[in-house]
This record gives sequence, structure tokens and C-alpha cells, in this order.
Amino acid sequence: MLQVVDASAKDELFLYELYTTTRVNDFMMLGLDKQQLDALLHMQFEAQQRSYGCKFPQAKQEIIYYGEVKIGRMMTASQRESIHLIDISLLPHFRGKGYGTKLIQKLLRSAVIRNLPVTLHVATGNPAQRLYERCGFYVTGEAPPYIAMKWDNFIKY
Repeated sequence: MLQVVDASAKDELFLYELYTTTRVNDFMMLGLDKQQLDALLHMQFEAQQRSYGCKFPQAKQEIIYYGEVKIGRMMTASQRESIHLIDISLLPHFRGKGYGTKLIQKLLRSAVIRNLPVTLHVATGNPAQRLYERCGFYVTGEAPPYIAMKWDNFIKY
């Protein structure tokens, strides 16, 4: 059973550990030792948190649970003209099992109720783009290294 709960300060270590699972492979080729790699990942995590905080000060950050186990996070920002999916991340063991699809579909149902489209940005080459496309998102533009996508298929839901 999937559920989402608002994140709190006690979730910071989990959020960092989750972040490292999404980025460690990007930095492995640098040949850093474990301490250097951890320092770099921590710096990048803090930079991401600050960036999201500046761009989306009213963002909602939620922890994704499968039963009693924390398996990921989802961040969204409700804006006047849309809902923006800032980030959805799952621990490696829980990827590719349909959980991301279920969470996105729940978000899309919420968007229909509010009569708002959903927007997002995904890094070029990120496999998540296929997930978004399967959920009905389409490309609206590119600003390398990101692709802008939008969902507004209210008829489907």
C-alpha cells in the first residue's frame, strides 16, 4: 500500500540517502575516494535543496511509503496556472515496479479536480521521460540539459 506523508526535519537523512542513489553513478567516473564522493554528493544535495527552495518556496515535499517503509519522495508546487512536478524519486529497489506511475496518476486526478495542467522538467536522457510519456505528458520545449513537459489530457481522467 502506497501512501504519501508530508516530509519533516526528521526525514533529512533519508532524503540525502535517496538523493545519493539518484546521483552517485554520475560522479563515480571522477575517481574520488569514498570521503570525497560523499562530500561532493552532500554539497550537491544541499545545492539542490536551496535551488528548489528559491524556485518553489511553497513546494510540498512528501515522503513516499510502501507500508511502513520509506521508499521515496515527491515534490510538487501548486501554482495559479498549473501544478508543477518538481521531483519524484524512488529507492532503486522500488523503481520499475509501477509505484511512480501510481503516484503520478494520483497527481493527475488531483489536477483534473482543480482543472489545472501538470508541468515538469526532466533531464535529457533520463529514463523517467518514458514514464512521463506513458502517463500522457508531452514535450513542450527544451532548455538543455532539461526537457519541459506538460500534461493536460483532462478527457482521459
